[in-house]
Amino acid sequence: MRHDPPLPAGTPLPLPRAPLPGPVEAPVPLDATAIAEFNDLLHELHPDAPHLDHDAVASVAQWLQSLPQPQADALLQARLGRLSELQAMAADPDWAIEPALGKRIRRLVAYVDRERDLIPDDVPRIGRLDDALLVELAWPMVAEELEDYRDFQRFREESGAGFGGHPRREDWLRTRLEEGALWEQLHRVRHQHYVDYGPLEGGLRVV
Repeated sequence: MRHDPPLPAGTPLPLPRAPLPGPVEAPVPLDATAIAEFNDLLHELHPDAPHLDHDAVASVAQWLQSLPQPQADALLQARLGRLSELQAMAADPDWAIEPALGKRIRRLVAYVDRERDLIPDDVPRIGRLDDALLVELAWPMVAEELEDYRDFQRFREESGAGFGGHPRREDWLRTRLEEGALWEQLHRVRHQHYVDYGPLEGGLRVV
């Protein structure tokens, strides 16, 4: 069964799933070299991400430009606003992400921070669209790690003074594994409603 990839926002940006029947005029010039560089970075971050061509980017740009300004801004911010979570996770010494993942997060943030990229940031209304597209399409590479990190943050708050006041990733993992084993044991016991003691010998006797 095919599952949709995880998203940084509630609904995906409307990228076409199949080649469009004809060329699409972009609201802003889209350089072929810049598109190729965007795709190279995207697939470095998330190898299974789709490939974007000129028409796909142009169609989303047209759609975004047709929206009221507040709605368009909110759609972009819903994606770009998630970067602060990634940066906090990458910088947290108690979590200690894998170096390769840290490098990909830094590459993602570096692209978003650039002002002159596939769509220059100062282009009205759509200047941050390519940044938001990169965040959304690369999101599966960080989604599971970020969910774990959120749980770790809850665990750190709940543990209080435990673990010397500074639980680390291995403390979280060990505790969650122990809780999982306990839950499985309770689940098994709950389904054993009766214990078979064998047949009664001599019947029942009233004293």
